[in-house]
Amino acid sequence: MHMFHDALVSFAERRVIYMLMEVIKDTALDSIKLLPFLYITYLLIELIEHKVGEAGRARIGAAKKSGPIWGALFGIIPQCGFSAAASSLYAGRIITIGTLMAVYLSTSDEMLPILISEQADVRKIMAILIGKIIVGIVAGILV
Repeated sequence: MHMFHDALVSFAERRVIYMLMEVIKDTALDSIKLLPFLYITYLLIELIEHKVGEAGRARIGAAKKSGPIWGALFGIIPQCGFSAAASSLYAGRIITIGTLMAVYLSTSDEMLPILISEQADVRKIMAILIGKIIVGIVAGILV
């Protein structure tokens, strides 16, 4: 009986180690796939910042009061990298912390494709997105 218990434990341990290795492998592969996209996104952001110049910065910065509204609306666009762009704009002191918070709180990068792939009800998806927009706007204005 004792040997049977040890065999089960070692089988369970091997199964856990196998699952952890699969998680690590998938995480590494996903990261490798994502790196070129992030590099290109940041490269384009820097290019836009240099091309736009002071006039463009002034236009984006002029949206101080409405910044959280625009940030929350752009933030819900899935897989667009707008949160990375907003981080760069904030680092360059072009947008306010309120706009940055609105973007972060409304971002739905992974949520939306997962809900769509799981064939979630469209009304449920829209309710979540609208809720994220409202939370982003309110938090952005309050900050």
